[in-house]
Amino acid sequence: MSGNLPPGVTPADIDRHYGGGVPDHEHEWMPVEGLSPVLEDMAAIFHEQCRFAEVVDSYTDHRRDETYYETGAECEAERHYRFELAYVVDESGTRLDRDDIDRLEEENDERFETVIEAVIAAERAFPDEAEVVDIDPDRRNGQVVVRHDGFKLGYEPEGDA
Repeated sequence: MSGNLPPGVTPADIDRHYGGGVPDHEHEWMPVEGLSPVLEDMAAIFHEQCRFAEVVDSYTDHRRDETYYETGAECEAERHYRFELAYVVDESGTRLDRDDIDRLEEENDERFETVIEAVIAAERAFPDEAEVVDIDPDRRNGQVVVRHDGFKLGYEPEGDA
């Protein structure tokens, strides 16, 4: 291809201009602003995207003591992971673990509807109207805890994280 290029233009110039693809790199995962986490379907879902950008050139302005970078290819990889609802603490302070909630559903206990309505209300209110107690996105030991209308909800990583 180099025989078809204008004088002074190299194949690297073409790759830099049109993008020769994203070079091999370690992903630089960052939370997607406004989407990390999202509470829905009895889970806290974290959205992350890679912020890697290839640096192809730089310029230092010595008067301002600033360095400016020209970037090339950018990685567009995304990943998602979930923390499942682990427990609900009701208005009376009684903690119901997920097994307890599942048991209430199997027994058609009226408290199940109350718990589910509280979970749905908290998920709809999040993040603006729900109190965030803790958000720790660690995929192994993290948690998301929120309070809304007297209920406290705890989300924890899935067992296979």
